[in-house]
Amino acid sequence: MLRALSAGVLCLLSGISAAALEFAFTVDDIEAEAWGAEGISVILNSDAAGVFGVAVQVARLDLPDGHGSIQGLKLECAQIVQSDLAWRCANGTLSVQDSPIETQDTAWQGSLKPGGDWQIAIERLALGRGSIALELSAQSGNWAAEVRAHQLPVERLAELSRAIELPPWGIKGQLSGRLLAEGSSAGLSNLAADLVTDQIAYASADGLNAAENLVLKTELKARSLETGWSFQAGLAWPRGALYVDPVFLDAGEAPLTATASGIWQADPGLLLFDSWSIGLADTVRLSGTGSLQGPDMAVTDLTIVARSDRAGQLYKALLQPYLTGTAADDMDVTGQIGLVLHLDPGGIEQAGLDMSGLVLEDRQGRFSVGRTDGSVAWDRSKTVPESRLTVQGASIYRIPAGDFSIRAHFAGDRVYLVEPVVVPVSGGQVALDSFELRGALVAGEKPRWEANASVLGVSLEQLTSSLDWPPFGGTLEGRLRDMRYADQVFSIGGGLQAKAFEGDILVTNLNIQDPLGTVPILHADAEFQGLSLLALTRTFSFGRIEGRLDGRIDDIELVGWQPDRFNMHLYSPPDDDSRHRISQRAVENLTEIGNGLSAGLSTTFLRVFDEFRYDNIDLKIVLQGNVAELDGLARSDGGYYLVKGAGLPRIDVIGRNRSVAWKDLVERLQQIQVEGARIE
Repeated sequence: MLRALSAGVLCLLSGISAAALEFAFTVDDIEAEAWGAEGISVILNSDAAGVFGVAVQVARLDLPDGHGSIQGLKLECAQIVQSDLAWRCANGTLSVQDSPIETQDTAWQGSLKPGGDWQIAIERLALGRGSIALELSAQSGNWAAEVRAHQLPVERLAELSRAIELPPWGIKGQLSGRLLAEGSSAGLSNLAADLVTDQIAYASADGLNAAENLVLKTELKARSLETGWSFQAGLAWPRGALYVDPVFLDAGEAPLTATASGIWQADPGLLLFDSWSIGLADTVRLSGTGSLQGPDMAVTDLTIVARSDRAGQLYKALLQPYLTGTAADDMDVTGQIGLVLHLDPGGIEQAGLDMSGLVLEDRQGRFSVGRTDGSVAWDRSKTVPESRLTVQGASIYRIPAGDFSIRAHFAGDRVYLVEPVVVPVSGGQVALDSFELRGALVAGEKPRWEANASVLGVSLEQLTSSLDWPPFGGTLEGRLRDMRYADQVFSIGGGLQAKAFEGDILVTNLNIQDPLGTVPILHADAEFQGLSLLALTRTFSFGRIEGRLDGRIDDIELVGWQPDRFNMHLYSPPDDDSRHRISQRAVENLTEIGNGLSAGLSTTFLRVFDEFRYDNIDLKIVLQGNVAELDGLARSDGGYYLVKGAGLPRIDVIGRNRSVAWKDLVERLQQIQVEGARIE
């Protein structure tokens, strides 16, 4: 239509060029499939000096795709001159009474050549607090449109565009830059954009999304192909802060850049990436290739390569926010890490993890992992190459461990060891003889594992020193059979056996809920047989006692590693034929446990005796919350024996208190366990 109209105007200009004339024609309305116009008039005039003018008016122009209408459109040029075989207007005016982009009153320049080539430039169209400059041209059957935007409000652009739907977050910002489109009668063939969106700010009502002073720079080049479009795109985020729950990023600390190139096919909705990359300053860089298809852009084939030479920055910026409330939410991290993923329509098909100099240290002192080097390979369905890791030391709850290595296979939802993992601990070793993990590598599954381990020659003296406990003598040896972890509960079905104080210790029914959480809960039962009281009392600076000791601690419950419940009974074995002796200091300490008062032996004639014979020792403590119930061998007067004496001089340690606050009892025990403590 424009080509026919321009040809008609040229004919009229040529025909009236010899005299002062005026020519006008009108069209009531034009109806097309996607647009329409009403009240069209064109007036051409010339004066005796050969100066021409034109005025085009359209009362109403209905825009396609329901974008509204333009009313009161006037395009005028009072002085049209002929130059270089073209008719040119240098100072035209354009006005619009009403339109989707507001009232307009601006200037334009243009030209028209024989054959239908034309060009028009509009200096400024107002849009909110911003403006648009527009240049349109047609030449030899091809056309071009250039748009230069200046501080256009993004919220107004979203209102005008049916393709952009902003979330209801009160989004503000402005768009500036250049957009160039080229084509022919066959349609659009080339597209280029260089845009800057700045002063972006928003906040969602639920507080989960927010931005302040964001600046985004976008570049795009696209070319039409027979089967779609080829494109090259770039995005830069140099300034501003962004919060997407739970991640907060500040481009001032870590600016982001992204690039992509490939092919887009509208039918069947296929996006092919020749390459793409995302870089977050010195935090992490991702790149890859692949394809997405369908209305939801589902993955058909995608490779992702991620690399971070500053694993600590990666953890702090992107990982730590998602780990809040877990054992890994407060760590110092250093080293390098790389990840390769391959996805298909079924999800992740293959994965590879590479670590170099990776060090993890919990700031709360619960665990640490020394320098770790190696790689891990996983496949959804096939057996993959063996994964190998070397670790230069580790610790858990202040217990240090030496260097060790891991060889394992990762396939499907299963991880299993190729050989035992042997870890040096406290002068001995802890060996993870077998381990199998399921459910951790498949979406929607809960992780669970089973394992067997053995302990050989672990020094209890070194172990208790690491835990800042009173030093124990002996070594820890045994097997941990049928260890399991499921639903955040760790358990040992086969129990834990240890040798200490020349006797045997057996821990059974051990399980820990949320073992690395903020408030782990431990349950267990324990049994002692044949412990040497001499070794035990020397360890705790209790005062010397000779003889053997058996006992049980049932229904143990520790909450946050602090006792909350147990039922303990310690006693002399019935068949113990060893020497039974108890020192004056031990008598006083036991008396204070049972009564809260010193026996005061040092003020009686018994002070001349260093030790006494005894028949039996018996101590029962039942803890429920904050109250401990005490008992021993029953007496007819309502009290109870803690120590039942024998021979002459005979001394009995008798308890009277049957209920005591747990914190008070702990204070008494703490005083006793300090070397050289004085009880008064």
